Amino acid sequence: MSKNVTAGTAKQKTKPKLTERRPFPYAKVAAMWAAGKTIPQIAAAIGRVGDGEDRFHAVRVHLTLMHRGYRTPDGKLVKLPYRIGKKTLNLSRKAGKKAVS
Repeated sequence: MSKNVTAGTAKQKTKPKLTERRPFPYAKVAAMWAAGKTIPQIAAAIGRVGDGEDRFHAVRVHLTLMHRGYRTPDGKLVKLPYRIGKKTLNLSRKAGKKAVS
């Protein structure tokens, strides 16, 4: 015995509405970084302060990506400069890799 279901009586599942991704202001962040602003100051200025223990995680991730290189609006690949010396950077990377293994 099967139940007859007519076309209009079946419940349809509705998809949850996804939030739209906000574009990241690379140029503004680069300008503030060059001006010597701290990560919390940059995060507050662009409205990217999160909740929880690590409130500036999103900004730090974007800064890491910007150090590797990002595209300007005119299409050029630009790298965000580090604020520390190359020797210090290499030593910190070495220490981080040693801590992981």
